[in-house]
Amino acid sequence: MFPLPLNIWFEIVSFIVSILCLTSIRDKPLRWFIPFLFLIVVVELTGRYLRTEMHLVNSWLYNIFIPVEYLFYTYIFYSHFKELFLKVTAKALLIIIPIASLLNIILIQGFYNFNTNIIIAGNCIMIFLSCAYFIDLFKREEEITLLNEPMFWISIGILLFNVGELSYTLFFDYILKNRQDAKSIVFTTINSKLIYVLYTCISIGLLCTKTQLTKTYRRK
Repeated sequence: MFPLPLNIWFEIVSFIVSILCLTSIRDKPLRWFIPFLFLIVVVELTGRYLRTEMHLVNSWLYNIFIPVEYLFYTYIFYSHFKELFLKVTAKALLIIIPIASLLNIILIQGFYNFNTNIIIAGNCIMIFLSCAYFIDLFKREEEITLLNEPMFWISIGILLFNVGELSYTLFFDYILKNRQDAKSIVFTTINSKLIYVLYTCISIGLLCTKTQLTKTYRRK
């Protein structure tokens, strides 16, 4: 199980950053990143232990967790949208995602097969919500410094991660059937690099909240 791969260290560092930013996010929706990032680390370590130490299939673990991940990010977008249509859309997705995930497990791909249908749908949803957030952000009348805006960085990370993952996941089943990536080495490599981007952006976004808090104190 040890040493841990670099992508898990990026997730651990991001969790530590969220704890260090507790003061600046405790009264904001971003505070939920603390338990969420902790859960990510636990899931990653558990999945790695099941695969490397016990030599068991761990796809079922991710079939449970990945929809939770999409639900979390959808909630974060929902809490930051200003436009009513986008808030209603995000709220509807909070209902649709768990229902679709459950139906996919029961009726289509099963519990132990990697649920690529949900990942593809989730990738598309995350790309849509990220782009919608940028549009919503640029339509606001108040002056915003993008580089100091936490959700700007978080949305960039989510967008880049899901665009990159979607480009491979669309062909995942075909690649496996044709034994072109039987051990998912290519998928793991791509996913690891995308994780570096995602959690770096999340960490930067969380650290931006400390900058905002400092500026607020100075104004007072």
